[in-house]
Amino acid sequence: MAYRDRSTAEKSGAFEYSIMEVRLKRRGAAAGTRDDLRLMTVDNHWDTLRWVQDHMEECVGNIVKLKRLQERETKGVNESAALFQRNLEPLVSSLAASNGQGVMDKLSASLKKALLLMVMERYQSDRDKACRVLGISREKLDTELQLCGVAR
Repeated sequence: MAYRDRSTAEKSGAFEYSIMEVRLKRRGAAAGTRDDLRLMTVDNHWDTLRWVQDHMEECVGNIVKLKRLQERETKGVNESAALFQRNLEPLVSSLAASNGQGVMDKLSASLKKALLLMVMERYQSDRDKACRVLGISREKLDTELQLCGVAR
């Protein structure tokens, strides 16, 4: 196994990492269109910083690919949640009768989101009632809502 000595003299500052701001602009976007701001953490050694500078197009390409993957994942979860939501009304009714019994831990992200939306809608966003129906704590409900991207 090889080891490379990286003394502090080779760093651009006192810190181990630098944060680089990357602003993504759509080609042909109208004036005034908001940039998509991304932050990139980079090792603070001069050779790494030079490499990133020389290969910035590749770095930006990777950031764009990651952004597209995240958008696709979110879109898929939202579509699945909408599909499940239409067909889950009987489940919500049976959950209300049985007080949950830890059902949230066994569901996929799409199913969780659909179930959370239905329960919150049925109980007019009353978190205490939603917790009782789902059989989870208030903290768990808040965490699940946040993970599913359901606004407060």
